[in-house]
Amino acid sequence: MKSNREKNKPSSGGRNLGVVLAVIACAVSIWYFSRSPVALDGDGYDLTVALYRVCNQRDTDGLNQIAGRLQEMNPPQSQQDALKDIVDDAQQGNWRAAMTACRSLLDDQVRR
Repeated sequence: MKSNREKNKPSSGGRNLGVVLAVIACAVSIWYFSRSPVALDGDGYDLTVALYRVCNQRDTDGLNQIAGRLQEMNPPQSQQDALKDIVDDAQQGNWRAAMTACRSLLDDQVRR
């Protein structure tokens, strides 16, 4: 029969899960706060606002138009990469993640 001390002892599995979650949270925080904000030019800003609206409405036709417009543009590489990643997210059905990324990109412009 187990003693009360053994019964009340936390399992090592629960402790390990807590450690893993803490490590993941730290890694995400470090990545988020260490990333350098992407500077948008006027066209990139307008396209990001339109992309936010499209993601919010889950508008596939609008997303295709924005993807086409992005291919026609010749923005700075960092701006193009950021917008392409957002478009890719939305095309995969990750509308909320894409919308959040748009919002973050727009917020970065205000903080400058």
